[in-house]
Amino acid sequence: MARWASLIDIRRTERPAILVDTGDFCYPRARRNGQFEDDYFFEGMRLMRYAAAGIGSNEIRYGRERLLERAAEADLTLLGTNIIDKRGNGTLGRPWTIVQAGGRRTPFGREGGIRIGIFSVTLQHFIYGVDPLAQKYYEVIDPRLAALEAISHLRERNCDLIVAISHQGWDKSVAFAEQVPGIDIVLNGQQSHPAAFGEMHGGAFVVDTGPHRTTLTEVTVVWRDGVPAATVTERGGEALRMPERPDLKELQQRYEREAKQQGIKIE
Repeated sequence: MARWASLIDIRRTERPAILVDTGDFCYPRARRNGQFEDDYFFEGMRLMRYAAAGIGSNEIRYGRERLLERAAEADLTLLGTNIIDKRGNGTLGRPWTIVQAGGRRTPFGREGGIRIGIFSVTLQHFIYGVDPLAQKYYEVIDPRLAALEAISHLRERNCDLIVAISHQGWDKSVAFAEQVPGIDIVLNGQQSHPAAFGEMHGGAFVVDTGPHRTTLTEVTVVWRDGVPAATVTERGGEALRMPERPDLKELQQRYEREAKQQGIKIE
């Protein structure tokens, strides 16, 4: 993360840029030392200023209370647009978020820049399959219906770009893009391709972000005649050649020291 952060910082000086995770950023429950590693990962996400993250199976496994607490501590916006939390008053996490990229601050608020609306949907079996009790606590509604409602809210709020995190797998993410109008970019959260990949389907650019936690995918958007056009590039190799950002390097060293003190083997 320390090297990724250095590249992302450069991008942020060059152009408006936001950082998004498509979900399953927590480790599986069965993984040894998963919770210990996750606590550090949340802190890393805070330092890197993630704009939003989708909720996948591993976040459900992590546990509702701990997930919400860690996300709040990390100032991380969790998105669960079609995951209804029966123990709460709506969705698990937020149904959608709006991120302002670029522009300038004035005494009257922020002017200029791009308003990016983001939401996240998943399939029932990714939530219900986690635990026999999951269906007792969560209701997963049709991703298409939840998406249409989110898109309506985001368009009403004058978003320039609509981004959907689709925790559904490549084929279903493609079908989702073709069936749901109004989305500009679909980020597939169940990767199928060996590296970053993207192509147009319907009116949306569908992106596969490559293997989990090993790739850094950059989606670049430019406006041509008022219409957004996107391209995708894998930046993982470039990021590994960057110097480590000091604060994240210190976090990694602290993680290694604590792991050693607790007798935890770093994998």
